[in-house]
Amino acid sequence: MRYNDRIPTLVPSPTHAVHCLELQSANILLQHSYVPRKCSATNRIIKAKDHASVQISVGKVDENGRYTGENQVYALCGFVRSRAESDDSLNRLAQKDGFLKSVWSAQATR
Repeated sequence: MRYNDRIPTLVPSPTHAVHCLELQSANILLQHSYVPRKCSATNRIIKAKDHASVQISVGKVDENGRYTGENQVYALCGFVRSRAESDDSLNRLAQKDGFLKSVWSAQATR
């Protein structure tokens, strides 16, 4: 009797194979589910270590001023905030999306 004859051969059951495939597909989903945020003003990727970045949600309202349950999300990176450009950027983005009307067309008063 040879040594290889004494070792039992393990044959995986069909349920074991299905379970392994489920684990592999779940692992692939976990690996690909991370989507980094991008700055709404500069379109830069916001890194995980950018602790100065903020995310602001602006609620959408109907013509009566009631919240509709929808919102618009703006992400601003720390670079924009450190240059004190976040208020201008948020005004520009909100005007583009229809939340504000003509922020930049101020009349000069004398």
